[in-house]
Amino acid sequence: MMTKLAGSLPTYLMVCLALSACRGQMEVEDEDGADDDGADDDATAEDTVDTGTDEQGTTSPTTTPTEGGPTDDGPSDDGPSDTGDSTAETGTTDPDTTSGTENGDTGDPLDCDPNAPIEMVTAAIEADTTWDCSKRYILTTGIAVRNATLTIEPGTQIFGQAGSYLVVTKTAKLEAEGTAADPIVFTSAQPAGSRVRGDWGGVLLAGNAKINIEGGVDVAEGLVGDDALYGGNDDTHDCGTVRYVRIEFAGFELTMDNELNAFTLYACGTGTTIDHVQTHMGLDDGIEAFGGTVDMKHLVVTGAADDSFDFDQGYTGKTQYVFIQQDPALANYAFEWSNQETNFDATPRTEPWASNITAIGGGDGSAEGSKSACVKLKEGVAGHIYNTVCMGFWREQVELTEEATEMQADAGNIEIMYTLFFDNGLANEGMSLYKTSMGSMFGLQAFVEDDANNNLFGMDPKLGDTTWLNADIEPATDSPLLGAGMAPSDAFFEATDYIGAVNDADWTEGWTAYPAN
Repeated sequence: MMTKLAGSLPTYLMVCLALSACRGQMEVEDEDGADDDGADDDATAEDTVDTGTDEQGTTSPTTTPTEGGPTDDGPSDDGPSDTGDSTAETGTTDPDTTSGTENGDTGDPLDCDPNAPIEMVTAAIEADTTWDCSKRYILTTGIAVRNATLTIEPGTQIFGQAGSYLVVTKTAKLEAEGTAADPIVFTSAQPAGSRVRGDWGGVLLAGNAKINIEGGVDVAEGLVGDDALYGGNDDTHDCGTVRYVRIEFAGFELTMDNELNAFTLYACGTGTTIDHVQTHMGLDDGIEAFGGTVDMKHLVVTGAADDSFDFDQGYTGKTQYVFIQQDPALANYAFEWSNQETNFDATPRTEPWASNITAIGGGDGSAEGSKSACVKLKEGVAGHIYNTVCMGFWREQVELTEEATEMQADAGNIEIMYTLFFDNGLANEGMSLYKTSMGSMFGLQAFVEDDANNNLFGMDPKLGDTTWLNADIEPATDSPLLGAGMAPSDAFFEATDYIGAVNDADWTEGWTAYPAN
């Protein structure tokens, strides 16, 4: 159940909360953030909160953070918590807060109370529940949503303590609709300036669409019981809506080399809406889709320690408008697409479609184990990449391995078209831009560089700035990206004639954030 915090606070603090008479005592320290994108300060979780200890020895916030997190770790159970009351009121503050989506994507910010009370989320959610910005929510453990809809309104902040995550099971839905002015933010409960990858787990959605695992149902990594199940026969399944949402400092390690992703989609179907989502500084992948058919638009993945986009187990969705930037110190692939590790010909075959992507690599690839490569296609995958900028990667710009994958390329089921490659293979001064399986005779370079693909090589895309944590991906007016693209002929894709994520209007501005810690 959610803890009623006010009952465990010292008397003088209860009076402060009720009467706001101790505003000076409760003042929140405003720490320096790294909101380099110019996003509204109210949309960035950056401040801290002190903690106290009650008679039972449990920690309770003694101030309410202004978009920041508590410093105590709290419970860190690995599994979803038991059923309990997840709607208890906390605190006595009555903030002047407006909720809902009436402002639209470009409206004025909501009047969310910066000192709203905290609500501890400690148990599974099994009845329809709404979170709004009149409170701040702290996940204390693995929180499962079962047989219910969790609605999260614009401007709401959710803080994850160590060992926590949110899993929306295949019997439930997440309706998280922020706005550009008031994005929903999931971030670390650690104080700003102390946040690191893996401080908490991330957000997981499970659905009933098809996957290519034998039996059609699988168990999510690191989870147990019915909460972990995903997969079915409904390719139109609706996992919910995630719009104008940021997920930061997620992906804690479950076991050796097994971490949660920042944002994971397990067998979500076409009824699901994913639009304007950023994952930032995740310990594993930025976004991974295990099977399913969900389509996505306007995605930002910055600082993923492993792959930025990982698609497998029969995922066949479409994606348009993506900005990827790797941390110069640590990253693997921008795209890692695979079919299925134990059966390269399993069906449905993984076959993503992606268009209008700007992918900026990690540059020096200095961290041990960092691959910092652009595209990896493996294990019999098919796939289609259009209108993509692939630049600044330490290793290969394209890697294609296993004979089953080569056969997909020969059959015309793999396309890399209208794509610009620039300044890759920095590890050996551009001498090794392509990689195939050992002993393979497949002509990967000829495949990618075929004139029919209309790809561009060695041309500076002339982006505004590619500096880590301070990128400006809008191309100059004389950029070779402009007028050089063509979108796939599918109703999902908006018609574009340019390469890259943006043209002359940067959709990433105003709702994203790029804090270092």
